[in-house]
Amino acid sequence: MKKNMIIAALILSASTLFAQDNLLQDGGFEIIKTGTKNYVVYNGGKVTGKSGKWQLTFAKGACPDSCALGSSEIVSTVKKSGVNSLQIIITKQTNRNDIKLFQSITGVTAGIYEVSFWAKSDGANPITVDLLKATQPNSNNGAAPYTAGFTTSTDWQQFKFTVDINDWTAEELAEIRVSIRPNNFKALPVGPFPKTFWIDGVVLAPKK
Repeated sequence: MKKNMIIAALILSASTLFAQDNLLQDGGFEIIKTGTKNYVVYNGGKVTGKSGKWQLTFAKGACPDSCALGSSEIVSTVKKSGVNSLQIIITKQTNRNDIKLFQSITGVTAGIYEVSFWAKSDGANPITVDLLKATQPNSNNGAAPYTAGFTTSTDWQQFKFTVDINDWTAEELAEIRVSIRPNNFKALPVGPFPKTFWIDGVVLAPKK
């Protein structure tokens, strides 16, 4: 009994530390109840006014029946930790920046940060993470050295990269964004579709 209490206390301590270090809100998709599908939004241009809230864009673009189609859902059946993860199902994707999961953050100061997240998919599929300036529009693809590409598999993997934003201006830091783009890195996205991704444990924290 005492051993179980100690283990529980250690887990709680680790969870608290995770929450304190992470500058993102709800990085593990735990706050919204299972089955929720309201992370999907359709927007463009400069992203403002939704700081601390996850958004997921399927861009309509100039394609006749939308450049990207798909769905998302908070699920508890597949997760890395906690009780939930975010599932994204892609049924159509034309361009690299058609589908983006992102959260904007205010109050970040210049420094060196680490972006990390856990992801898996139904195959060997690419995934990209970007750190974007407040001055960059929602349609931006990200740019070196503030973007990194990885390959998911059917097993959970943690992906991370370090970014130095010491030279960003106050205007650029005003509302930065962490953006995850499934099924792309450099080349145009490819099928066959549908493709399913699961994302969990997204963190932006000062590099220690």
